[in-house]
Amino acid sequence: MDGLVDGAVPLGHGPAAVTVDGFEAFARVAQQRLYRTAYLLCGDAETARDLTQTTLAKLYQHWRRAGTAEHPHAYAKTVLTRTFLAERRRRLRDLLVLTRAGGTVPEPAADHTDLRVTLLAALAELPPRARAMVVLRYWDDQSVASVASQLRCSEATVKSQCSRSLARLRLRLADAGLSI
Repeated sequence: MDGLVDGAVPLGHGPAAVTVDGFEAFARVAQQRLYRTAYLLCGDAETARDLTQTTLAKLYQHWRRAGTAEHPHAYAKTVLTRTFLAERRRRLRDLLVLTRAGGTVPEPAADHTDLRVTLLAALAELPPRARAMVVLRYWDDQSVASVASQLRCSEATVKSQCSRSLARLRLRLADAGLSI
């Protein structure tokens, strides 16, 4: 009964959906789902928790609109993904300022042989937008059209980026002696 709380009406429909209680019910149901996606995007448990909380805070601010959406979980994932990408852009700007100022850039983590750790490390090497496309497309099993809509790009961009990203992931796993 995904999306249903205590046998009530589906989340996102009806007048109760826009109340604070409606938000709390939605947050309880959606929190773990959002966290899993955030973890795949971030590759770090603490950052994923922060991203999930930021997403829920943004949803709460706009709950009147989000609570009446036809698919509130899809709405939440869109907010999560866009928040992740905005944060990555901000970090990239900060990193560029740091390197121009003569600061040092930390080295990437060492290679791991475990499939899960290696896959997460390989995902972390992808650019944020490409990583978001792969996670949404293959982990969340969303359609090309849905991913394109969420990331505000063309379907052709999603297809080409996913194809290139999967090739990079396969190469990285092959280098580690693993395959998927």
